[in-house]
Amino acid sequence: MGEYESYKEKIEKRHNKALVEVIKDLYIHEDLGPSVSAKQLGIPRQAFIHFVQHYDLKKLKFGEFEKIDDHIETSDYPIK
Repeated sequence: MGEYESYKEKIEKRHNKALVEVIKDLYIHEDLGPSVSAKQLGIPRQAFIHFVQHYDLKKLKFGEFEKIDDHIETSDYPIK
């Protein structure tokens, strides 16, 4: 299991929901930056940035409201 996968499992277990939803709540809905969000989740900032990039959430945060949810949590789009 990779380092990012272990962070993903830890966060999903603690919050009882998908990682992408936890990150959306902090990064988009609460409008927190990567450092504060990572600190609240207890993970390194670089790991948080990895997940933001992996789920392509910068577009959602900064106004490019395309339909990006189609590829977020599928088996074709695994965490690396």
